[in-house]
Amino acid sequence: MPTIITRGLGYDEPTIVYKDVASALVGSVVVEDRLIGVVVVEEPPRARVAPLVSVFGTIIPQVAVFGQAVVQQRLLGVLKEEGPLMSLEVNKITMFIRDDRTLAVSVNEDTGGPVNLTGAKVWFTVKARATDDDAHALIRKRNTAAGGSDTEIDITDATGGKAEVYLVPGDTVDMDPGTYLYDVQVQLANGKTYTITRDKITFKEDVTKTAS
Repeated sequence: MPTIITRGLGYDEPTIVYKDVASALVGSVVVEDRLIGVVVVEEPPRARVAPLVSVFGTIIPQVAVFGQAVVQQRLLGVLKEEGPLMSLEVNKITMFIRDDRTLAVSVNEDTGGPVNLTGAKVWFTVKARATDDDAHALIRKRNTAAGGSDTEIDITDATGGKAEVYLVPGDTVDMDPGTYLYDVQVQLANGKTYTITRDKITFKEDVTKTAS
């Protein structure tokens, strides 16, 4: 049965691909050069190619591409006055440069109940290093109470402790691919300030550079 072995570039790492052409490939083979080798007939109807065959050509398959638009990602934050701030795997963010993304933030007491965000200030900040000044933040979002707007951060359910952070293509258009740090900080109406989550955000290079 015909097979093809090739070395190609996978999603993140170089990948060895081994496929059964007869069962997995739909399309036509366009040979651009020649086959090197000798076909030796042993006995009908079998034959072998000796020695190794180098094939120069292009395989043009019919390819179906399946994708998913990640519109919203949930972030879980815990308001704590004591103890270490836990990094939750669910709070790691990976997205493509120049994409839209809504981060749905849930703020809870460490006992499990929601924090009342009525009148609260909320910040979302991305930096290369935690020690960088806020003025040198790569992305900085604030809700209206913190001097920003509802198009940056919107408290969608104050008594339920829920807010949404809106990332738009313009936020990352000049971003270099890589992994950075982010956090979400809130200041409640009583004046107390808490960092409710801090984790990593990874930006991957996109292929299409414009949406126009």
